[in-house]
Amino acid sequence: MRSRAALVVEPGRVEITGVTFGPPREGEVILRMEAAGVCRTDYKVSKGLQSGRRPRYPMLLGHEGAGVVEQVGPGVTHIGEGDRVAVGCRVPCGSCPMCRRNDPRRCNSSGARPPAVSLDSDGSEVEVPMGLGMYAERIPVDAGAVFRVSDAMPMTSASLLGCAVMTGTGAVFHTARVWPGATTAVIGCGGIGLSTVQGASLANASLVIAVDISDRKLEWAQSLGATHAVNSAREDAVEQVRALTGGAGVDFSFEAVGLGATLEQALGMLSYGGVATMIGVPPVGSAADLDPSAFFRNTSTLMTTHGGEGIPAQDFPVLDSLYRSGRLNLDDMVTHTIPLSEMEKGFENLETGSALRTVVVPG
Repeated sequence: MRSRAALVVEPGRVEITGVTFGPPREGEVILRMEAAGVCRTDYKVSKGLQSGRRPRYPMLLGHEGAGVVEQVGPGVTHIGEGDRVAVGCRVPCGSCPMCRRNDPRRCNSSGARPPAVSLDSDGSEVEVPMGLGMYAERIPVDAGAVFRVSDAMPMTSASLLGCAVMTGTGAVFHTARVWPGATTAVIGCGGIGLSTVQGASLANASLVIAVDISDRKLEWAQSLGATHAVNSAREDAVEQVRALTGGAGVDFSFEAVGLGATLEQALGMLSYGGVATMIGVPPVGSAADLDPSAFFRNTSTLMTTHGGEGIPAQDFPVLDSLYRSGRLNLDDMVTHTIPLSEMEKGFENLETGSALRTVVVPG
């Protein structure tokens, strides 16, 4: 089978070209992609900033998306042809020590099995570094990452479930476990950060303080549930958060940028016994200045989260229900849509910060 796809052929350059793949393997489905979100992680991977290994080109990215099932491979029973589905970036492996002890949210091997995709022109292998490859018109996908969504949810909105929304809300619900009445702060108001803001609001936090350097993003944050906004380009974020909490600091802070400086802010604004959760993926070799003595005296906790410890099979139905009830706003998070042919524009929007979430519509 052939499909058009947006391939990163070198850092910063995307080409629309033909790819080829076979019929669905055991445990796979073929999806006709309707929408795919543009995440900063894809951008980092495309430039070799995500891991210590040298990137291999050409590569097919995209790890959050939605589409329609066209073909079902052997062994797939939970979805069928014609189903409207969303795709999640985490797939518990079922065999690691965590999964064997029935703790799949802590699976340390989670990730979809990459599809076998080659260039239509010469048959050479296409790298699919995040295992999904959503920036294509059609693509084979590990069925363990694919689950139905309701007809009420537009495909552009459904495409955000698999990474931005599952990660942000999961950081609140599954990683930090924010309790009702807690005070919270979210540093970085992109797609994941604003999903975290919504998660904190859904958890009935008494304060949801959004921190960013963009007034526009702070306005988005307040429209999605933030109770207060702090522009850290003009004000000291730690001082302002402490002022808003009567000097105490917040019970929970969430770092959704991936920089050492913002991690330092997240730790500095904690209350006694507070918990900081690092969501943003830091570049390889980055560093943060941590005072172990202050960290110890404050009895602080630092956590990281991978995809919000999400499990699509369990979390997608909950998020779908919250959306249908009007408590989770996905539609307003999609601020830009672009055709597959303008994939580079999605990365440009990340660089400029002009979009909350850009969604690629391949058709």
